Amino acid sequence: MYYRVMIVDDEAIILSGIKSLINWEENGCEVTATARNGKDALEQMRAFPPDIVLADINMPVMDGVTLMKKAAEEFPQTVFIILTNLGEFELARQSLQYKAVDYILKSQIEAEGLEAALEAAKAERRKREWSIVSDTVKYLDKKLKMDLMNKVLLSALLFGNDPGGFSEETVRMLTESGFLESYRYFYIPFVIPAKTGMVSRNKEEKGQLIKWLKELASKAARNVFKDCHLLLDLEPVDAILLFVWQPQNSEWEKKTEVFSRKLASTIRNLAQTECTVMCTQVHSGISGLADSAEEYQTLLSRYYLEMETDGKIEYESLELHKIGSQLYHEILRKNTEGIREVISRASERISTTCHQKSQAVWVLNEITREMNSAIENLGIDHGLVSSGRAPESISKRSQVLSCLEHISNTLCALIGSEAMTANMLAEQARRYIQDHIEGHISLQEAAEYTGVSPGYLSTVFKKTYNQSFIDYANMKKMEHACRLLEKPQMMIMDVAYRLNFENAYYFSKVFRKYMGVSPSNYRKRCMDEKNTNIVKNDKKI
Repeated sequence: MYYRVMIVDDEAIILSGIKSLINWEENGCEVTATARNGKDALEQMRAFPPDIVLADINMPVMDGVTLMKKAAEEFPQTVFIILTNLGEFELARQSLQYKAVDYILKSQIEAEGLEAALEAAKAERRKREWSIVSDTVKYLDKKLKMDLMNKVLLSALLFGNDPGGFSEETVRMLTESGFLESYRYFYIPFVIPAKTGMVSRNKEEKGQLIKWLKELASKAARNVFKDCHLLLDLEPVDAILLFVWQPQNSEWEKKTEVFSRKLASTIRNLAQTECTVMCTQVHSGISGLADSAEEYQTLLSRYYLEMETDGKIEYESLELHKIGSQLYHEILRKNTEGIREVISRASERISTTCHQKSQAVWVLNEITREMNSAIENLGIDHGLVSSGRAPESISKRSQVLSCLEHISNTLCALIGSEAMTANMLAEQARRYIQDHIEGHISLQEAAEYTGVSPGYLSTVFKKTYNQSFIDYANMKKMEHACRLLEKPQMMIMDVAYRLNFENAYYFSKVFRKYMGVSPSNYRKRCMDEKNTNIVKNDKKI
């Protein structure tokens, strides 16, 4: 193995002298590059990094100390030998802080001294290489341990795994790491807005927001609990789960209060999202994991049932095992009263009994499955009907009730007097646009207003008005914008903000699309027409 060597000096005679001073091959080295200043050297290093650099300390453009400083950041494994003149010992001293292995006086350079410096440089190069490998191994070892911890702690919490079932190695690692000296779990559910601006939030945008919320939670935890926290994976639930450990007597309650307050405020202000911070009691030891798991499940139930009081929860059965088949038969009969009665009975039981979330999710899945099967048998496009929310994302009882109401309204609208109902729905949506002409308008909002699914409302609206809901809403907004632009005292930016556009540029883009001209040209045309009419009236007088 040959070590790649670069020589950097602004004096050509020095470069030539050093290259011919020793037999580089016999010293296990090869001169692969030379440079006349630090800037040129750095550019060459980026293209082909050397193992060892012999650099003059005092050069034009970029001196040797600056070169070492920059190289230390980008190429920490590269070793420097400094070439200096008499009177430059202060610069040579500075070079030592960037771990130069040696410095040589150019006026006294000899083969023996250069070879000794190269041996020291080669040894240092090997040392740094192993150091980097060692650091990488340590990082990977730590990452593997943290990944294992994540799986163990999540398994213990969500599935109630008996800590006694863990291997001796896992228990030893948990104990020696200090994770179990004093710890608690934080459960942080959040409610993601269904839309942003005038546009409904899609799955990808929601995923990005959830990722951002987790980063905010991790940052807040780091500020309060330092590195003693672990973000556990709760995909695809709209919640954050943190495991936090601290030494005993470490002001748990004070830190928890600060973390909860700061996180809620940060998420509200930066992401316009509300979150609730809940946590278990502080536990310790491997046996405390089982107690934590029980507390955690109680936290989930209290949040789902929206209970504010403490105390033991006595669960009841919903007794809705045949609800799906009952709804199926009412749909086949096209009996809207029967449909409402079946779903109303389910809503009544869910709203008045103290039940587990899994029971309500089962009911919702059963109703959705039988509903889609029935309307498919009727020959209706079942893609238009959904529960309005993915069951796995449900965290509150009120969300289940909202889904059931959504299903009831959509089904009755779909299988009732279809033509008449469609016209009524389209008219309701049209009035909604008119009433909210200066506010946020989205298909999702209009669907919630009319009580049907966005897909179904989109279909009936286009059939009725021969135009998509969004195009119709934008056209009406632009017509309203025209009336506002005719008022000379209103600036185009004012009109844009009044109509709830994020900026004047986007408003102008939409205006041109629907009106064929820019807002400024439209205003100019209006002013020209107004002035022309004034002149005509003056001539008549």
